[in-house]
Amino acid sequence: MDSRSAFLDRAAEIVGAENVIRPNAEAGYIDPYPLNAGRGKWPGVMPGCVEEVQELVRLAGELEVPLWTFSRGKNLGYGGPEPRGTEMVALDLSRMNRILEVNDELNYAVVEPGVTFFDLFEHIKAKGLKLWMSVPALGWGSVLGNMLDRGYGMTPMGDHVKSLCGMEVVLPDGELLRTGMWAMEGTDLGPLFQGGFGPTLDGLFTQSNLGVATKVGLWLMPWPDVYINGDVVVEREEDMPKLVDILTQLRREDIIQNNALCGNVVRAATMNGPRSHWYTGEGSIPDERLEEMRHEMGVGQWNAKFAIYGDKGLAERRLEIIRERFAGLEGFTVKARTYEGSDGAQVAYEDIAPMDRTQMAGVPTLKPLSTVAWAAENGGHIDAAPILPARGQDVWDFYQEAKALYREYGFDLYIGYHLYPRHMVHVTMIFFENGNEEMLARARELYAKLLQAARRRGYAPYRSHVDYMDTIADGFDFNNNALRRFQEVLKDAVDPKGILSPGKQGVWPAKFRPAVDGAAVRS
Repeated sequence: MDSRSAFLDRAAEIVGAENVIRPNAEAGYIDPYPLNAGRGKWPGVMPGCVEEVQELVRLAGELEVPLWTFSRGKNLGYGGPEPRGTEMVALDLSRMNRILEVNDELNYAVVEPGVTFFDLFEHIKAKGLKLWMSVPALGWGSVLGNMLDRGYGMTPMGDHVKSLCGMEVVLPDGELLRTGMWAMEGTDLGPLFQGGFGPTLDGLFTQSNLGVATKVGLWLMPWPDVYINGDVVVEREEDMPKLVDILTQLRREDIIQNNALCGNVVRAATMNGPRSHWYTGEGSIPDERLEEMRHEMGVGQWNAKFAIYGDKGLAERRLEIIRERFAGLEGFTVKARTYEGSDGAQVAYEDIAPMDRTQMAGVPTLKPLSTVAWAAENGGHIDAAPILPARGQDVWDFYQEAKALYREYGFDLYIGYHLYPRHMVHVTMIFFENGNEEMLARARELYAKLLQAARRRGYAPYRSHVDYMDTIADGFDFNNNALRRFQEVLKDAVDPKGILSPGKQGVWPAKFRPAVDGAAVRS
């Protein structure tokens, strides 16, 4: 019997046979939108508690079977639950779905990996707690997993990893570690203070294969008195740099309180039906047709969204400042809808119009999922999201290069910028038909060209599809990739058998990187 089969047999004794997925089983793990067709489904194990995680990790070490860890596997567009190699077993933490604590006095929660944004939202709502969440585009993912992968939402707490406060981690030898103040017995400070004593370790376990996080503390937002949902509509494509500069300056001044979102015509169209509804020609949708489409939808060439929260007087002044900054600019229109509770009460979800009851209001949804069918009914996509400086001209220059590449390869350029005070996430998607080899080949080549174009300018994605982790890690090349070499030192020290998520973010353990002529070769 091979070691993987032996692992699965013995794992059944730990977690129960019903929580072990055998190779190529119908319920097996696979990227739902594979860039490379023809892959089989991976086997996996589903622990239900931290003690089972410890036993499974120890067993994997004994048999030297590598595990690929994920919380719920909903990181779609980046490979979903798919491991880096065919010899791996998925360590699926979705059964560990307890909400351990939610506190609306000090505004924090403690959750396990399987807790979704929907789970936490419904818990807060059912308990009547005066807390707002920050949620990403799709609410079915893991709160913990999204945070550790540096995902984001649309409220003031939207940079999720910055809300991380303390972790419980199973190390590669099965040892249980708690970081920050949780390293001290008998304290309530674990989810309250991000420091601790000595070097902080939380960052070592973000986008990491050094341990398995089994619970985290996270900070939440107090319930606001007023919520304002705002839009900036821009009629001309070439006015994008001005829009970016004004929005990011407002963000630096904390006038706009959330991560502003800026989308183009294609993004708006994906929310309103498949591509065939708008255009049936070959290649990218022409500019002339995009201009017609925006008028048909009643949108701009660029459509930015922002939000304001909190005290009514402060919120109204913030909106006034935003209007002043855009006043007199031809082709720019600011719209806003203000929501407040009746008779001086705080705003309630029921007070907010359905169209604004979205992630900017801390409400998880699945609405953006329909965009996957843009290219075909059996559609898929891959995300490319390099980080850029928050400077309008820089954003415009890269946009022009990306647009030319999309046209060269016959895809429609989807833009969904996320604007922070000093940087921005240049979110683009490549939509394709699953299993269409000709289209997939073009998508792979376009994605590679986008990465190369970003790297030439000193940009890189903040997270990656599993198929491109090595390529992106190669780009962090200062001093002969000193960063990765140090990450490998850490990996080999804490995980000498290389069992936890080998190759995650391009960090491979020694057994997977044999030396050939002095150079590291990664599978």
